[in-house]
Amino acid sequence: MKLLSLVLLLFASMALVLLGCSDNSAVPVSPSDQSAQVPASVQKSPPPTTFTANMFPTGLIGEYITKSPDGKVKVMGIRQPVTVNAVYDGSPDLITGFGEVEINGISDYSTGVGQWYGKLTITPNTGGVWEFTWHGTATLNIVDPFTSSTWTIPLKEEGHGKGSLTGMQCRMEIIITANFMLDYWTGAAQGVVISH
Repeated sequence: MKLLSLVLLLFASMALVLLGCSDNSAVPVSPSDQSAQVPASVQKSPPPTTFTANMFPTGLIGEYITKSPDGKVKVMGIRQPVTVNAVYDGSPDLITGFGEVEINGISDYSTGVGQWYGKLTITPNTGGVWEFTWHGTATLNIVDPFTSSTWTIPLKEEGHGKGSLTGMQCRMEIIITANFMLDYWTGAAQGVVISH
């Protein structure tokens, strides 16, 4: 009799586990139904959009400070309008447009090294605004000090979108090539736009 009671108890327990003990029975969820149940905060963002770009200054805005102590050139507050041309991988172009760069830094001609930092604002032709901060280390490439020596400045830039670009981020790696006197430069960039 004890054995029969034990077997009945075991079957009753298994029945409760399999059927549940509430009036609202749970329906099994198939793998294809699970994506519909993922909370919005966990859903994946669109994949990042990659691009290449070039940029160059088109003038000079206002005044700035230049100092040359001990063979070093120090600049603060240079502001230049820039033109940015991007090539995308088939996505809408969210970079090409016009902007303004602020340049600060110091370069030592005797050691051939410098540190540069600043801000970049781009207003794409498609609307919105990107606001970037950037920094990088300059290296002097001496070929002929009077004709063809250049500075190479690899920069890391991170930008945040405003206006129609709100909620988006842009990261760029730009190689700046500047002439020996640091009064003209061009930039070649690779980057990614991330939508959240």
